[in-house]
Amino acid sequence: MRFAALLLACAAALPAQTPAEDFIEAGHWKRARAIVEARLREAPDDPLALFLMSQIHFAFGQKDAPMKLAERAVTLAPGEAKFHRQLAEATGVMAQRSNMLQQVFLARKFKKEIDAAIALDPNNVQARRDLIEYYLLAPGLIGGDKKQAHDVAARIARIDAAQGFLAEARLAAFDHDLTRQEAMLRKAVEAGPVKYGVRIALAQFYAKDKVNWDAAAEQAREAVKIDSTRAEGFSIAAAADAARARWSELEVILAQAERQVPDDWTPYFRAAEAMNAAGKNLTAAAGYLRKYLMQEAEGNEPTHADARGLLKEIASRRDDRPGNL
Repeated sequence: MRFAALLLACAAALPAQTPAEDFIEAGHWKRARAIVEARLREAPDDPLALFLMSQIHFAFGQKDAPMKLAERAVTLAPGEAKFHRQLAEATGVMAQRSNMLQQVFLARKFKKEIDAAIALDPNNVQARRDLIEYYLLAPGLIGGDKKQAHDVAARIARIDAAQGFLAEARLAAFDHDLTRQEAMLRKAVEAGPVKYGVRIALAQFYAKDKVNWDAAAEQAREAVKIDSTRAEGFSIAAAADAARARWSELEVILAQAERQVPDDWTPYFRAAEAMNAAGKNLTAAAGYLRKYLMQEAEGNEPTHADARGLLKEIASRRDDRPGNL
């Protein structure tokens, strides 16, 4: 009842404050969706709600609506930088699914919208990170320029040192320079030791391709100390414990995750995924996946189809039928 009351209060206050944006930043897409849907029922042309719903549709895999919603938000409130940024991001996603001729048109539209966002808010770090992606990935014919990407990273560093190092880490990743990428991520942590996203970025680096599970676990647990209301730190820690067969530690982190973030069971999926990759404790892994299927998946996280696919893979490895798992 208390959570329902909070949703109603947040929905009513959305024009003056943005709790839904706080939820989105923390990866609580389902909570944000409840607030924004309520707001749109009350005010279908609220530009902030349209902007947020555009992001929410992306998070839940709906690829067409985000563009229309973002365009509507910009039309209603053309002076809001983040609305232009979201339209640029929606355009970029559409470009990835288009033919070559359409990509040229959409790339130019992306650049126009991201430039508008930065003109309206020069300190918008996310818009500048999007601009880096444009300079790295767009063909030179339509403005791709690696030097410009480095210039943007330097500008981000002047706004926020930790974010500047994260931008440099992205450039190093683009060059496949893992040594420099790790160095920049560690510098980001030094510059922002209590920033959750910075710790997560370093933990993800160590977890990717199993570079260093011990270091991944360390950074993930530091992230949990910073903010135990988010699931991502728990997910990486659970994967690291599962990969290293630290079963008692895994049970502790999963129990803590479920207490702290009861509406996001991604840590169970990540643990099962790591157990399957290592070929360890597959019966328990199947149980984690069955649990994961018991509630709606969080936005930007593995879907139920992903979980069912992993269950089938585990069943095959155990020479068992899915129905017997």
